[in-house]
Amino acid sequence: MYSKKFIALNPEEIKMVNASALAKKFDCTSTYVSRILKLENEPTNEKAQNIHQAAREIIEKYNQID
Repeated sequence: MYSKKFIALNPEEIKMVNASALAKKFDCTSTYVSRILKLENEPTNEKAQNIHQAAREIIEKYNQID
């Protein structure tokens, strides 16, 4: 069966994401969001996966503008 490979965010992509805004959306601290964005491995819990997915969507929107 096909499974998606996890791709970590690079430092330039992390700069595109506002950790404070995601923290408010997911009811957690901006420090937690920052740690999730810097992970090299796939997040293990659902909240972390949702944060990472939201960050990916933000980055895609920025890339569409360019």
